[in-house]
Amino acid sequence: MFNGERQLNSHRYQAQLKRETFTILKRGILWASYVSLALLFVVLVNTYYFDKEYYDASILIIKFIPLTLIVALGIFTAKTKGLFKVTVHQTYFYLGLLVSSWSLVLISLALLSEQNMPGVESLADILVLVFALALFPNRNIMILVILPFLAFSAMYHSLQFSEAIVYPLTKFLCFLVIILSGQKIISGWFFKAIVRNIEKKKLLSQFKRLALIDGLTNVSNRRHFDEVLLQECKAANRNEQPLSIILLDIDYFKPLNDSLGHQVGDEYLVQVAAILNQALERPRDLVARYGGEEFVMVLPDTDLDGANCVAAKVKLLLSEAKLSHPSSAAGKYVTVSQGVAQWQEQEQVSALLARVDELLYQAKANGRDCYVSQTQPRSAMQVI
Repeated sequence: MFNGERQLNSHRYQAQLKRETFTILKRGILWASYVSLALLFVVLVNTYYFDKEYYDASILIIKFIPLTLIVALGIFTAKTKGLFKVTVHQTYFYLGLLVSSWSLVLISLALLSEQNMPGVESLADILVLVFALALFPNRNIMILVILPFLAFSAMYHSLQFSEAIVYPLTKFLCFLVIILSGQKIISGWFFKAIVRNIEKKKLLSQFKRLALIDGLTNVSNRRHFDEVLLQECKAANRNEQPLSIILLDIDYFKPLNDSLGHQVGDEYLVQVAAILNQALERPRDLVARYGGEEFVMVLPDTDLDGANCVAAKVKLLLSEAKLSHPSSAAGKYVTVSQGVAQWQEQEQVSALLARVDELLYQAKANGRDCYVSQTQPRSAMQVI
């Protein structure tokens, strides 16, 4: 069982690491899209002011239309749909369109230039750096994307500037080695940062759970109960919906500890907490350990009749559990006394707790193993 749990945690850890990595990758692609728009603008400005003899700016604008539309569509989708909702297939499909469009732009620039134009080669080299930085978390994708630009740069230089293939080949290999080495170093730092971030989130989640959950019974503790009850009272007041609570106390718990031992007493606390959870059916309902052998149940959107049904169900489930209690004057098995109260409009939390505590006291005074409910502080009580 331990090995199975460890493998499950390992799978969850790897899945979370994969999600974090892909999120960074999507952000990198979005960044590359913005850089692409900036590069297109720079090329157009440079052509209009400095390279008129080599290019016709109006022709270039036509050549740039597909890339501009693709980039604009990608940015618009990321902003409207939300980056986290973009799927894996959509991301890689867009990346393929982006790389293909840039490749067509480079080929168009090379075909339009009538003389040697080092700017085309420089643009290809810049694209290598842009996509290497954008895609560094995934080495395979990065290599697949930058190789066309590296190959174009080497081929363009070989055809336009040198008959010897040694220089462009050397440049190709050097660029590739430097980028792969840099990617290895940066990705190492990146993955360490992600691992630390995941571990930090896990620790924070554990600390939060420890702060809100009772360590023995695994139900909410008093602190969490106080927070939830305050919020539910505000919600009930705002939405004009009923809210009820049940305060429970295990009958003759001290004699039980004395006769069966504290270890058995702790085991019974755990079992009673599980039974109380079993009695609830809605996610918003809450069971908390109020203190010692006392528990409390918060029942939003529940009137007094509904709370009485829950109290009756708790009594039935406990009787079916048959937890032996040789020192109880209420019977052979573990029982609970319950106070049931419905929150009144504008009532303070402290007043509600005082009222339900009084009802619990009345249940004990009436022989225990029962519940007492009351809607108003001084109205007639119902003992069941």
